[in-house]
Amino acid sequence: MVEQCVVPAESRIRALELELRRCKQQILGLEKSRIDEKRRLDTAKEELESMKYHPLRKNEHNVKRKKLKSCHS
Repeated sequence: MVEQCVVPAESRIRALELELRRCKQQILGLEKSRIDEKRRLDTAKEELESMKYHPLRKNEHNVKRKKLKSCHS
């Protein structure tokens, strides 16, 4: 016959409460990371939108285009 190890209910409850607390902390950390990444994405989208070509608007960025090398034979 196999002897069973009996763990007091209070001990199991305490262990589950600690695990729950750890999970809640992890969720808060992940939520903060998600918010930070969303903010970075929104900033990048705004920067990209401001870089798009607007033919009726004066080019504010004064971006110099790289000249293509031409082959002289």
